[in-house]
Amino acid sequence: MPPAEDIPFTLLGPKAEVPPGFWSSYWGAAVLGVLCLAVVALVAVRLLRRAPAARPPHAQLEAELTAAESLPAAAAVVRVTHAFRGYLFAVDARALPSLATEELLTVTGVIPVFLPARQPLAAALRSADAAKFAGAGLETSLLIAGVREAARRVEDARRTFARPTPPPIVFANTSLGSVIPVATTAQATPPPLPTPPPLPVPPPLPRRDQA
Repeated sequence: MPPAEDIPFTLLGPKAEVPPGFWSSYWGAAVLGVLCLAVVALVAVRLLRRAPAARPPHAQLEAELTAAESLPAAAAVVRVTHAFRGYLFAVDARALPSLATEELLTVTGVIPVFLPARQPLAAALRSADAAKFAGAGLETSLLIAGVREAARRVEDARRTFARPTPPPIVFANTSLGSVIPVATTAQATPPPLPTPPPLPVPPPLPRRDQA
C-alpha cells in the first residue's frame, strides 16, 4: 500500500444545493392563511351580534295569525293550527305538537297555565280538525279569533304566575294576651315591645297575734 503522501489528491466538486426549509418557502402563505381566518372570525362575531333576538312565542303566533288572514280557507286553517300548536309547545314543552288533539287537550288540562284557556283552546283545535279531516265549513276569522282568545288567556295566566307572592305572616300570642304578626325573612323585624310595669302587690294580711 503506497504511503499517504503518494496518493493523488482529487477534488470531489461542489455539493448539491441544500433546499430551503418549509417556513422559509411558505411563510407568506402561512401568514396570509392566519389573516384570512382572523377576518372570517371577526365577520362571524359581528353577524352574531347583529342577529335579531328571538321574538316571544305570543308575538310569533300573532304574526302567523296576521299572515293567515289573507290565505285561502284551507291553507289558513293549516297555518293557524300549526302556529297555535307551536305556541303551546313554546309555553310548555309537554304540549308536543305531534300529539293528537284529544291527547293534547289531556296534557294541557293538567298544566295550570292552560286551565283558564281550556274552553277556547279545545274549541279552536277541534274546529280545525273538523275542517281539515271532515271537510266541515269553518270561517277563518272565527278560528283566528278563538286562537287569539285562548292565547290571551294563557298570557294572562303566565303573568299571574310570574308575580312574586308575598311571604306568609305568622301570628303569635304574647304575654299581654294580644296577637301580633311575627316578621318573616322578607319583612323587617319589628321593634321589641316595651316591658309592662309590674302589678301592684296587695299589703300583707295581719297575723292573729296582731289582731
